[in-house]
Amino acid sequence: MSSSLPNAQPIKKRRLAPPATGWKCPACGQKKLFRVNKSCRLEDGLVIPKLDRLQCQACGEDFFDLFAMDQIAEFRRHQPQKKSSGREIKSFA
Repeated sequence: MSSSLPNAQPIKKRRLAPPATGWKCPACGQKKLFRVNKSCRLEDGLVIPKLDRLQCQACGEDFFDLFAMDQIAEFRRHQPQKKSSGREIKSFA
């Protein structure tokens, strides 16, 4: 007995295209949220080239959908592991 279906097709990921006027930005409220595909620096300093995401043209805030999160996770998997400095932070709980 096989666990996969014989006619099963892989699920295709669908992206929503923003309207011509842009979506409303949750951060600033202006209708200037558009899809961009350019490099992005994350809060931890990692720079991901050509990251497809939503970005507000008014306030510059970035918003990541599931596709962007998949791109980030895949990029992190292929990055070499950083060596620790040898110092450990101890908590006193």
